Amino acid sequence: MREKLAAVGVEYDEVLKRFMGKEDFYLRMLKKFLNDQNYEELRQAVAQKDWPEAFKYAHTVKGLCGNLGLGGMLEYVGPMTEELRSEPYDEAAITGYMENVSKAYEETIEVIQAL
Repeated sequence: MREKLAAVGVEYDEVLKRFMGKEDFYLRMLKKFLNDQNYEELRQAVAQKDWPEAFKYAHTVKGLCGNLGLGGMLEYVGPMTEELRSEPYDEAAITGYMENVSKAYEETIEVIQAL
């Protein structure tokens, strides 16, 4: 499990400290991530070029990834959130980040489903 999670940027020992060493609790929270709709809402907002909505969802996804230690996604959604923080919006940069976030999301979901 540790190796699979490391493949998507999880620093297992560090994240487990956040969950008071309770691996079962951490795994439960990871499984809940599978049903969270914020990524899908982010994807739709970016597709519609609704930058204020995209910021809201990017910020939420960033928080979820930070709390769960999903470093692979955080690497891209963090800068994306900052890009969406204020105008003028750089559409090319935002869509580039979204492509990377999407790839990392798919990889992350695959790993979580395999746990």
